[in-house]
Amino acid sequence: MNAFRETFRRTVEELAAEYRLEPRWTRGGDRDVVVIPKQKLEGFEVRFECLDYGVYASADGWHGAPWDVTIWEAEQLAESLREFISSVMVDAVLLVYESNGKPYKWVLEHQFEGERVRDKTGLFFFNWFGRRGQRKYSNAQPKI
Repeated sequence: MNAFRETFRRTVEELAAEYRLEPRWTRGGDRDVVVIPKQKLEGFEVRFECLDYGVYASADGWHGAPWDVTIWEAEQLAESLREFISSVMVDAVLLVYESNGKPYKWVLEHQFEGERVRDKTGLFFFNWFGRRGQRKYSNAQPKI
């Protein structure tokens, strides 16, 4: 295991303690997988897969660009993971677009490098003529 994976483990464990999360871990020879469960009924779970060369995040159909070891230093990874996971817990929104009740596009609105971004993932082929709809998920707790 290299410094990249060690940083990943340490950062996720610290954030889990800070937010009182109960992530599900699978730690193995060539990869670590952690799933942060949804925090409320209308929330969404986030899954991270960390290998020696990168971290891949996904959330209920959405997947983003990886944190790649050729671009990210271990400490930069820690900072970015903190920002991402904090955003998922506090203010991120997952929009799921459907056609005839089947998802075809996912948009995750979250904080990245100090800015609000909209990461999109979608299918090339879906029922273009179907009845469209949208569902919205968030782990953020209502403000009192």
